[in-house]
Amino acid sequence: MYFDSHLQQAELALLNAPFEADGWLKAVRAIGEATGTETVQLVGVGGPLHVAFNVMSALPHDPHGHMRNMRLLGPDNWRIAVTDKAMAIRHEEHYRAQGVGRGSTDYDDAMSDLDFQFGCHAALLHEPHSFTRLGLLRSRREGPCSPEVLQRFACLAQQAERAIRTQLALGEDAAQLMLGGLDGLHEATFLLDRTAQLCALTEAAEAALSDGSGVRIEGFMFKLANAAEDAAFGAAFARLITSDPAHQAIIHETRVGRSVDFPQGRWRLVAARLPEAPHGFGFEPAVAVTLRPYSR
Repeated sequence: MYFDSHLQQAELALLNAPFEADGWLKAVRAIGEATGTETVQLVGVGGPLHVAFNVMSALPHDPHGHMRNMRLLGPDNWRIAVTDKAMAIRHEEHYRAQGVGRGSTDYDDAMSDLDFQFGCHAALLHEPHSFTRLGLLRSRREGPCSPEVLQRFACLAQQAERAIRTQLALGEDAAQLMLGGLDGLHEATFLLDRTAQLCALTEAAEAALSDGSGVRIEGFMFKLANAAEDAAFGAAFARLITSDPAHQAIIHETRVGRSVDFPQGRWRLVAARLPEAPHGFGFEPAVAVTLRPYSR
């Protein structure tokens, strides 16, 4: 079937999106291929990503500047109006219900000009004053979303949500980690292979090893000084390594470094399963472990 390989490619593109240059652009284009939709949009305003962003698989013909008009994000926007919770798929049926008896609005006119009357969307992250939304903007030619398109979109929206959370967990260094090695990374990051042996580390990670922070290298093995924390990390690491990265856990977060001085833990540890991709390390890192100071 035509869509099968494209669905798999889109899942892979989303898995790799936080770690590639233009990864999110590649991902939304792959979603378009998988759903038969030319224009796919990933948009976010406010919240943990801090800055507004708008990634589109194709730029529409927009002589009136609708895509730059922030007023269209107001109450007349029926896509926003029906977005009431995270990961709920909203589509033409919901749009029609929201627009009943309201007549023409600026948003209606803009969608007609842009030829985006149809489609579906899901809020990947949904907070009172922020959102991150993935949507299909379908033309008259493409028509409303079929049940198959909605099913495929729901699957890919789940992958997109996981990828966004990976991006947030790893921070701004995520893409640099895979593209340019460890140079320029400012956080305490350790790269481990599939056996939890150290492949490389940043300067900040070297400092963490030498200042009694509760992290150590035993032989080449990454260890936590606290025995209970080390056992828990070992179990989590095994889950990350053995899981199917397309559908199971790729992020583990916890507090480590508990001591008399830091009873709640000194660090927030983020362990992320890395995608299998060509890179410049000269070895095969499987998991990135980053330590960030824990704010009590």
